[in-house]
This record gives sequence, structure tokens and C-alpha cells, in this order.
Amino acid sequence: MKKRMVNYLKNKSTYFYVEVAVVIVILTVLIAIFVPRQIRKIDKLKRDTDISNATLLGNAAENIIKSNDEFKNYSIEKLNINKEVVVNSEDIDDKFINELINEFKDFKINQLPIIKMKKGGYTHFSISIDNNNVYVYADNGDDTKDLQLYPNKYD
Repeated sequence: MKKRMVNYLKNKSTYFYVEVAVVIVILTVLIAIFVPRQIRKIDKLKRDTDISNATLLGNAAENIIKSNDEFKNYSIEKLNINKEVVVNSEDIDDKFINELINEFKDFKINQLPIIKMKKGGYTHFSISIDNNNVYVYADNGDDTKDLQLYPNKYD
């Protein structure tokens, strides 16, 4: 009887290890399926957030151009809106960024948005204005591969 009990317990432990191994394999497969899917969802949410922020920036810039005589004929190519600016600067670009900051403060937003989508090497938002047309880009700091977010080409 005692030998039977010992053999039974030895066999039980073998079953236990096999069950644990099966559970680990199943969990590994599930993780391999669902983690990449979640990462893609997070990347899409970051892109959607940046498109929304770019729309806010574009609308604010258009409002400044239409309402402020100083910027009626303002034209700029790739103005980094996330750079440090001097508050009372005479530089027209710094004045424009300060006006953007004030536009956002009117809506209880204390700072300009920053880029969330780091996957393409993007580091900041930039604005280009030409003939009163406003374009907002996800910018990577050089002249290659900027992504136009406003007007939104994805809708």
C-alpha cells in the first residue's frame, strides 16, 4: 500500500509539471498574439492625438492670421512651435508663437501641445504659412520625412 501511494504521488508530480508547461505555452501564444495588436492600437492613438493637436494648432494659427493685422502677410516655412521663445521679443516668429500660446490660454490650455508620435523620429510640431494657408507638420528636425497633419490628409 505504501509503495502504491509513493508511486501515485510521483506520477502526480509529473502530471503537475506537464500541466504547468502546457499553461506556459498557452500564455506565451496568447501574449504573442495580443501584445503586437495592443502596440499598434497605442501607435494609432498617438497618431490620432497628434492629428487632433495639429488641428487645434492650425485653427489657432488661422485665427491669429485673420484677427491680427501684424500677421496678415506673415509667411514662414517650418517654424518649430515647441522651441523656447522670448516673451517680449521683437522677432516676428517669437511673437507668433506667443500669440499661439495666448490663443491656447484662452481655452484654459497652459502650454502648446508636444508631439506624441515618436515612431517616425518626429520630435516637434512645425507650422508653415504661405499666402494665409496654414500647414502643421510632425517634424523630425531635418528636411526629410515631415508628416503633414493639418490640413488632415487622413480624413
